[in-house]
Amino acid sequence: MTSPTLPSRRASSATSPSALTGFIGGGLLLASVALSLVPFFGQSARVILFSAALLVFAFGVRGVGSVTARRPIGTAALTLLAVWLILGAVFRDVAGFGYSNWLTSDAMKLFTNLDSFATFAIALVVVVQIARVGAVPAPWKWLPAMIRAVLVVIWLPVNLIMFDSPGSYFPNPILWFLTFSDGITRIGGTMLMAVIAIVLGDRANRETPANGDSPANGTNPATGADSADSTAAAVIN
Repeated sequence: MTSPTLPSRRASSATSPSALTGFIGGGLLLASVALSLVPFFGQSARVILFSAALLVFAFGVRGVGSVTARRPIGTAALTLLAVWLILGAVFRDVAGFGYSNWLTSDAMKLFTNLDSFATFAIALVVVVQIARVGAVPAPWKWLPAMIRAVLVVIWLPVNLIMFDSPGSYFPNPILWFLTFSDGITRIGGTMLMAVIAIVLGDRANRETPANGDSPANGTNPATGADSADSTAAAVIN
């Protein structure tokens, strides 16, 4: 005879959409870090996976788990950032294959500067909205903003040095250190937010009711907050 408690056990073992947002988004972030170590096609693949993670965090799984609580401004900015990063990667690849001197051309320098400023502006809107909406629980909702702030502190002197000495290729210890710090911050920040997203996803899954799904209004029954509390955002590219 089948035990009457078996259906409940099966339902309780199901992964909630809110948790899936953290698991899938965090997994994509970790995969993007791994692919960044692969030469040639690894950089483009990294951007694709990173942007896919941003879209997962923006919309959630089945509409649940959004780090912006599906608010228009934050969700639109996060979506725009994902699309912008992919377009930038495609443009670099196409231009690099079609123009052998592209990497050292003035057009490349202009594009790089415009791309940096646009990415910074869009990412600034994203991190402000994530912290303001509060769909991600404190203190983790401040993590994307803190990582972005560190990158800006590194990015400003790098651009000042490059602007002050255009076309110079001699070794610059300060520039090398800042560039190295930028790379470490991006990789470490991405991995940290991936782990936080997965951990918060697991916590949300354990707090989900026995039917394995979040309530229709998108609130977490344990905290009363939006079910997006299960995930952390990633805005550091």
